[in-house]
Amino acid sequence: MYNPKEAVEDSHALNLAILFFAACAVAITIYFHHDSGLKYWLLKGFGETTPGKVVVIIDDRDDGSTHLRYNSRNTLKNITAWQDERIVVEIKPADAPVETLNFRIKPQELIRETDGALNVTYLPLNPKIAYPTRSLDRFSLDSEILLWSLVAGGIILFFALRSARKWARFRARLHQY
Repeated sequence: MYNPKEAVEDSHALNLAILFFAACAVAITIYFHHDSGLKYWLLKGFGETTPGKVVVIIDDRDDGSTHLRYNSRNTLKNITAWQDERIVVEIKPADAPVETLNFRIKPQELIRETDGALNVTYLPLNPKIAYPTRSLDRFSLDSEILLWSLVAGGIILFFALRSARKWARFRARLHQY
């Protein structure tokens, strides 16, 4: 037998279930893009550029298992990083000791004809947060995905709170009968 009050309660529960799964999708997206998106925002907004000296170029592109052990989440997110070379760069930030940094960079992005100079953008508060200036735009898509995921998460949170409040009011009025 059809009960309209149960149908209304089921629709409230269904709305919350749909919003829960949408929130899970947004949370997974934020998890995969927060590190590179934040790095891009920090370096673009507060970063300083300094010349760095390429100390060594390590060509370990053939062994994918090394990349997977190094950082599995980042490697699985960026499968194309397996084709990149690893370079070790030495920079001298202002008012800080010399830093030695590791980067993965595409072979064509590294200018081998120079004397090993490479411009590096670094965060003055923490010089370990750095990336080659010419390759920094590789993170711009991650920053846009992160931004739109945060916007979608806010909208989902708004609708979830609204739906939960409607369901609670419905349940309160249901007890009056």
